[in-house]
Amino acid sequence: MVFHGSSRTVSIYVLLKEDSKLSNDEIVEKINKAGEGLDCQMEVSAELMDMSMLSGSGVSIMIKGRDMQTLQKLAGDAAEILEGVDGIEEVDNGLDNMTQTFVISVNKEKAADYGMTVAQVFTTVAGELASTQSTTAIETDIKDYDVFVKTDKQATVTIDDLKKLKFEYTDRETNETKEIPLSRIVTFSEQEELSTILRDNQNRYINVSGTLDGTRNVGIVGNEVQRKINDMAVPEGYSVDLQGENETINDAMRQVLLMMLLAVILIYLIMVAQFQSLKSPFIIMFTIPLAFTGGFFALFFCGKAVSVIAMIGFVMLAGIIVNNGIVLVDYVNQLRREGMSKKEAIVTSAKTRLRPVLMTALTTIISMSTMAIGMGKGVEMSQPMAIVVVGGLVYGTILTLVLVPCLYDAFNKEKDMREEEL
Repeated sequence: MVFHGSSRTVSIYVLLKEDSKLSNDEIVEKINKAGEGLDCQMEVSAELMDMSMLSGSGVSIMIKGRDMQTLQKLAGDAAEILEGVDGIEEVDNGLDNMTQTFVISVNKEKAADYGMTVAQVFTTVAGELASTQSTTAIETDIKDYDVFVKTDKQATVTIDDLKKLKFEYTDRETNETKEIPLSRIVTFSEQEELSTILRDNQNRYINVSGTLDGTRNVGIVGNEVQRKINDMAVPEGYSVDLQGENETINDAMRQVLLMMLLAVILIYLIMVAQFQSLKSPFIIMFTIPLAFTGGFFALFFCGKAVSVIAMIGFVMLAGIIVNNGIVLVDYVNQLRREGMSKKEAIVTSAKTRLRPVLMTALTTIISMSTMAIGMGKGVEMSQPMAIVVVGGLVYGTILTLVLVPCLYDAFNKEKDMREEEL
């Protein structure tokens, strides 16, 4: 266990034993129960233990603009939106690190009547306060310490002293120098401000975030949040955008889908080069949607969401499932070249190639089964991928043995192939 933190926050990293029988979700639940009743805000995350960020564990809203008061109001509105969405818990409005500030607002018209400007008012107030610039630094073996110098008068300045502050001005009619209180040209107020101002591309922003309770998929929740954000009344010059994991996952999904499309195209082109035909590869390609259907069914029955890891499993399926179709179709063509009729070749091929097809599928299914059922430490990371592969192969293999022979019979005519070049 490693402690790391500051005076306000503490981070604790828990290292699990090698023989731990608990899953990451169970560990998080136990830690939350153990921390109930503590006089602090506690956040528990298992993202460092697995790749849950690729399946999504929360949503984040970025609010950009210039005026901090407006940003804080929009952050409060965004937090209310997240609290009203099913499946979101532990909403953080981004306003935790607030500090009390004393604001002096200058009335420019009144100040002009006394020959004062905003800069002169600032200089007058700053002169009463301690210097914010270090005069020197003391070097030690551990670190350097800045030295600030201030007078006894500056050290005892309070807010009441600032309110009673006076300044001198010259009366235009009598040409006499007079002294009047600063309160004639300014207004004093106290308000809360963020102790730290975040910036992105020179714009101020506040992040409002919420974690998922595990009952809903981050994509579905993100779409619902986006619809509600679109209905917000956002002033001109400000923006409210859905960021964080939802954006990352959507971008990763687009990349995986593009990779899957490219894989399917390359698989088809390679089979065209092998078979010297467009028809036979086209028949074999029908096994891919069968496998994908089985993968989706497996995810549904196991209660897993369609995540980036699961999509990688679909990419793997596209390359694995076509092997069964290639074994069947290639042997049918081989038998027909030897003079066998179409239907007889299909039946013979189905009987002869049944064992190789099952062996090819079972080797992958059995090897992925332990991962699919969640055996082993940290298996949550790749379990969705294994479920997709196992479900897709089981479903796709069974239907391949039925559908591919039927499609071959439908797409090919009864003719002698001994002299035909495929």
